[in-house]
Amino acid sequence: MSSNRTAEKRDILFEGKVALVTGAGSGLGLATVKAFAESGASVVLADWNETSVRSAAEALQAQGHRALAIPCDVADDAQVKAMVHQTVTTFGRLDAAYNNAGVQNVLAETADTTAEDYDRVMGINLRGVWSCMKFELQEMRKQGSGTIVNCSSLGGLVGGAERGNLSRRQARSAWVHQERGSRIRRARHPHQCHMSGPDPNADV
Repeated sequence: MSSNRTAEKRDILFEGKVALVTGAGSGLGLATVKAFAESGASVVLADWNETSVRSAAEALQAQGHRALAIPCDVADDAQVKAMVHQTVTTFGRLDAAYNNAGVQNVLAETADTTAEDYDRVMGINLRGVWSCMKFELQEMRKQGSGTIVNCSSLGGLVGGAERGNLSRRQARSAWVHQERGSRIRRARHPHQCHMSGPDPNADV
């Protein structure tokens, strides 16, 4: 990471704010939640892998950060609703959400793909993001502010065998268009929604 990008990161302060990150047990989600914590935010780590998300939260707590771990399968609306409720119950508000949870499909030709794998990918990568937004926006609407960032991927914009097969590309592409439409409808509200895609050349 360049010195300029590092300086920019340090200038962003989240003291007194609450940030929720899904898919926070490892990878990009964990890196994001660490950045929020280091910038002063109280952080909520959500992930289907209970062991990894609790371990990550404990490590942040040991460093003096306010962190809460919540096991959550974003494909389950009830679990997502409970996740947001527990966030607000614990920290009093929700200022930022990074919807990062996603899975890779089993790499196979479309003719060989199972319906179960297709439904799993769509349930997490598409419906899961919608469900997270639904309940996050309900809280942000109550408090009159908040920002949501949804993590997509290059596979949502550019096809190719190296970017996963049909189900994953469909989910990401559908999310790109869903997010654009949602942003237009929310223009009259004080909360914001953005989409990000990992830069393949960036250091994470």
